[in-house]
Amino acid sequence: MKQETFTKIFTHKKLSFLELRYSNNTKHYKEHIHDTFSIGINLEDKSIYTNKDKKYDLDIGMIAIVNPNDIHSCNPILKTPNLYYMMYLDEKWCYGIQKSICDEVNNFKTFPKDILHDKKLYNKFKNLCETIFSEITYFEKENELINFFTELFRPYLRESISKIDDPIFEKTIEYLKQNYKENISLEELSKEFDLNPFYIIRLFKSQINMTPHAYLLNLKINRAKEFLQEGISIVDTALECGFTDQSHFHRNFLKIVATTPREYQLNFVQ
Repeated sequence: MKQETFTKIFTHKKLSFLELRYSNNTKHYKEHIHDTFSIGINLEDKSIYTNKDKKYDLDIGMIAIVNPNDIHSCNPILKTPNLYYMMYLDEKWCYGIQKSICDEVNNFKTFPKDILHDKKLYNKFKNLCETIFSEITYFEKENELINFFTELFRPYLRESISKIDDPIFEKTIEYLKQNYKENISLEELSKEFDLNPFYIIRLFKSQINMTPHAYLLNLKINRAKEFLQEGISIVDTALECGFTDQSHFHRNFLKIVATTPREYQLNFVQ
């Protein structure tokens, strides 16, 4: 029976630095270059991955990494369709992530390895790709991207550990508290305070060791707990706290409180 071939591509105007390809095909690519930082995995079977003058057998559990403008190709070994994820990221965005980790970085630092044998990181990247193709909000996807690539780059950079003292931090905190109902993206926060978005990431990491999105989500959940204690319905609580729908609220509440909104509210029913 002939296997289905397909290619699905994710892009979003609010995540203009990203393109994600999910594909199952037998196409062979000539060696080529592109100006993005690229990272990919196989979900089934093996492929031959070449990068400059090196050749690798790319198997499940491995991650292929391509720095901008490196000549490369990746092609299936078998004649059957090869199922894979391939993510392309703007070099400037990646530099911003690196800068948020290490202030001494003054331009994009090329990744030192063509391939990673790391099953744990492989699974995290696979989960990230599934998340990107899911129906969650774009600013949640942005947060997951920031978290993953911070983890990817951090071991190869000298992390800046000094705390940043900037009075703008308290202003951003107050702004998020006043607007907790909104789904404020990093870009929107950047425009509001005329700050580089990656400086904001570094500032939040320095002060409270979480991203702005994670802090905003905690504000939403803490307010939701108050509403639930007061006996306000789960549906109205979700809307009042700015969640897109009840499932969105349920998923994030469970993630932070380790119980469902319903189970939590039952503790306060008299």
